[in-house]
Amino acid sequence: MIRGAAASLLRCAPVALWRRLFPKSALGVCYHLVSDAEVPHVRHYSALGTAAFEADLAHLRRSFRCISYDELARRRDGGGVRDNAVVLTFDDGFAECATVVAPILRRHGVGGVFFVITDLIDNAAVFRETEASLCLEAVARLPTERVWAIMCELGLEGRLQAPPDQAGSDMVRAPLEVAGLDGRRDPRLRAALHWLLTVDAAEAGLLRQLAGRLGVDAEAYVRKARPYLTAQQIRQLHAQGFTIGAHSRSHRRLQDLPPEEAEQEIVESCRVIRDLTGQASVPFAFPYFGGDIDRAWLAGLRKKHDFIGLFFDTGGLREDEPFVVQRVFGERIGRARTLDGILRQAWASPAAWFLPAWPRPASGPLPNP
Repeated sequence: MIRGAAASLLRCAPVALWRRLFPKSALGVCYHLVSDAEVPHVRHYSALGTAAFEADLAHLRRSFRCISYDELARRRDGGGVRDNAVVLTFDDGFAECATVVAPILRRHGVGGVFFVITDLIDNAAVFRETEASLCLEAVARLPTERVWAIMCELGLEGRLQAPPDQAGSDMVRAPLEVAGLDGRRDPRLRAALHWLLTVDAAEAGLLRQLAGRLGVDAEAYVRKARPYLTAQQIRQLHAQGFTIGAHSRSHRRLQDLPPEEAEQEIVESCRVIRDLTGQASVPFAFPYFGGDIDRAWLAGLRKKHDFIGLFFDTGGLREDEPFVVQRVFGERIGRARTLDGILRQAWASPAAWFLPAWPRPASGPLPNP
């Protein structure tokens, strides 16, 4: 009880206090897409509308200094600067990055980094999460009994587990909350939704079978809606002054892959972006999270392939190696309903209070991917 009260007090401390007590080398803020229209292929988290996103930009420009990726990279090479500068990033490479986000950023005079899943460029493949999101749409229209019957007919009931009860602010560990579906009370429906929100590459075949039973044709949807960035849009974003980063080839968790495959996901996606844009340095954002990936291994990749730039993770405001930038999610997850609240919550985590001395060598051995 006392611990809970103390945590609540910490979350209420103003950002102005936190930034003085524990200044950061950079505040990375991660979004996915911004849209005022319904986006059927993104039901696994809450996208911001343009008004909310512009309010975030106004808050950031009022309270912080937004810097470019190039400036951040120069700072990380030099080390030592801790003035809480902000870097805006956008993961997954949705088409709205070019049609909605970039025009708003340009109007506000703010730069950004767009991280692209390279297998999806030109809508050449179906993103697994797109298919899952379309299935979520279909499930919402059916009675729970029918959904459960279909799951059982496909032999999925043994794979369905009750989601964790505790609330959180993690896109991987609290998927129902992130998707705004945590209010569903039927345990069978909660288990089905949780599976759809966490389905991995190994279960892609089962997901495709379920989609068929639900009347979902993800390939036809992608052909018609063209939800991902094209090569032309990527070149255009780069020509407008934005940095293009890689977000792996296929958006699989690198920790689940053999080291050789994980290396290919990083290196080849960065190579594709380099060849498209001509950038000498291509930053890389881990799919989902990369907190338990060996930093020494990552440093070795950067040494072997000089076009790999900084790595971007989703560990809030904790500090990492100089070549790893941590980020908070700008989407409204958990208790926080404003960007200021998100930053206060992130700074209230004890993990954000430890400031490493830079420059320093890479970390000791951690589990390889």
